[in-house]
Amino acid sequence: MKKFLFIIIALSFFASCEKELDIDLPQPDAKLVVEGWIENGEYPVVIVTRNSSYFAPIDTNFLMDSLFITDALVIVSDGFVNDTLQPQFDFDAYLKGAWPIFYYKGSKFKGVEHGQYSLYIEAVGEVITGNTDIPTLVGFDSLWWEAESGTGDSLGYIHAMITDNGNEKNYYRIFSKRLGRDYNFIPVMESIYDDLYFNGLTFEYEITRGELNYEDEELFEDPEFGSYKRGDSVIVKLSTINKAHYDFWRTLEEDVMAGGNPFTNPVTIRHTVEGALGVFGGYGSICDTIVIQ
Repeated sequence: MKKFLFIIIALSFFASCEKELDIDLPQPDAKLVVEGWIENGEYPVVIVTRNSSYFAPIDTNFLMDSLFITDALVIVSDGFVNDTLQPQFDFDAYLKGAWPIFYYKGSKFKGVEHGQYSLYIEAVGEVITGNTDIPTLVGFDSLWWEAESGTGDSLGYIHAMITDNGNEKNYYRIFSKRLGRDYNFIPVMESIYDDLYFNGLTFEYEITRGELNYEDEELFEDPEFGSYKRGDSVIVKLSTINKAHYDFWRTLEEDVMAGGNPFTNPVTIRHTVEGALGVFGGYGSICDTIVIQ
C-alpha cells in the first residue's frame, strides 16, 4: 500500500512539473541546391533552388518566389558544344503534384553512352560547377510480377533478373512509372546499389514501388503502398551511374531513411557539385515495360 501511494505521489509530482516549451528554431544558413542530370537520348535538365527551413509553408508563392531560382545562367557542355539551358515551367506537373515543376532544359545535344559532361551555373552571385559521365548501359534480362499473399492476388512486386558485367565496377539506380498513374519516373524503394556482392553474376532483384514524399503519413495507410497492382502497365528503368553519383544518392537515401532518428549515426551527404549543395550526374538508362495481368 505504501509503495502504491508513493507511485501515485510521484506521478502527481511529475505531472505538475509539465511545462509547455516554445522552441525558437534557428533558420538554416542560406545555400543553393542543385539537382542536375543528363541521360542517354535525352537533353540535360538542371533544377536550381534555395534551401528552406523544415517548417516553411509550401504553396505556389513560396515555390516560385522563394524556392526556385528562375533567372540563373545554366550551361552544360559535352566538351564540344556549350548548351545554355532554358527555363521551363511544367504546369501539368504542378497540377498533378509531380516533381519538378520548374527546371532548366537543354536543346543542343542529348546524352550518349560514355559521354563526358560539365556544368556551369551563375545564380544570385554564386558560381556552381560540376562534372559527370554516362557509364556503359546495362539492361534487364527479364521482368515479371508476383502477387503477394493476402491481397487477393491483386497486389505484388515486380522482380527483375540482371546480369552484371564482371569486367568493371558497376553502380545502379532503378526507377518505375505506372502508365496513366505516375507523371514522371519515380525512384523505387532502395533504388541505389552497387555490384559489391554480385560482381559478374546474374541475380534477382525485387522492386518495391517508391513514392515522391515519404513524409506523408497517409501513404502508410494506403493498401497499395510499395506495391504494383494487377492491371498496371509499368515502365521500369535500369540506370547505370558513376561512383560519385552513386555516393550522393546512397548517402541521401540513408539520411532520409534515418528520418532524424537520434539513435542512428549522422549521415554526411556526398555532394558532387562545387559552390552549392546537390548533384550533377549522368544516367545510362534502358527501359522495359511490363503489363501486369
